[in-house]
Amino acid sequence: MISIYPTIYHEFQCKADQCENTCCQLWTIDIDEPTAERYHSMTGSLGESLRQAITVDDEGSHFIFSKAQPMCPLLNEKGLCKVVLELGEEGLCDTCHMHPRFYKYIEDLELCGVGLSCEASVELLARQEPMDLLLFTIEDDHNEFNSEERLTLHNIFELLAFDLDPNLFKYTPKPSKQSFKELLDLYKQTEPIDENWTAQVNTLSSKLDQLITFVQTYIQQEDMSLFNKVYQYILYRQIDMLSDYSLESILAYAKSGADYILIASALEGQPLKQVARWSQQIEYDEDNVALLLQHYEAQLIIE
Repeated sequence: MISIYPTIYHEFQCKADQCENTCCQLWTIDIDEPTAERYHSMTGSLGESLRQAITVDDEGSHFIFSKAQPMCPLLNEKGLCKVVLELGEEGLCDTCHMHPRFYKYIEDLELCGVGLSCEASVELLARQEPMDLLLFTIEDDHNEFNSEERLTLHNIFELLAFDLDPNLFKYTPKPSKQSFKELLDLYKQTEPIDENWTAQVNTLSSKLDQLITFVQTYIQQEDMSLFNKVYQYILYRQIDMLSDYSLESILAYAKSGADYILIASALEGQPLKQVARWSQQIEYDEDNVALLLQHYEAQLIIE
């Protein structure tokens, strides 16, 4: 097995109470069976708190955060996890322990990363040098690769026997009213993570006539290197989807994601926040990813 890591992977560290948009909210978190058994049998005040926070149904045990209680009840008054404070990270369920890390597999490659829904991940990506290129490290069981070697996304596709034009890995925005309208109409079909997402898409749609000017001005005045890395990172995360979808569809999915983040940033500012919000809405909902990829696959047939 050959493992690929974005260079930011090994630098990642949770910001805990310093995070302005904690991941300990809004989700439904499935608790792995061994951890659930441990939580249900735990004594003391922490055990009682855990059992009060757990919902059990026919499919197992879960932490479910609702609109009435969006924050995890296991956070203390400082926003720190009571489980980690008392038991250490090894006391967490698998999902909480691993998030925002992800692992994908294609042929003999393990593609590792930290999800862009996380504020700390996006900040690392924004700071990573060089500013306009996503770089990776490579590790393998037999030490055939130099640990100091750095790969580009183009190199990873070469490992998979794709001989592609390097320009495909560069994000080049092409603002047009028609393309923005099609993108926003498509995103309206996704299952919203919350009411704020729906409101944002509707606001952007209502300002179509102004968006082109906003985006063109933003492109001229702001550094586009972040959007190039975000585009590459979105593409990287979906490489395993090549088993079900065409390369053209995955490229279109990545470009549309970068386009949406650019549009939202041009209108509302805070590009790092826009990256995280997009990732929460799209990448962390498998149905939304499938909806978009199926749309682009169908477009290929029409064309």
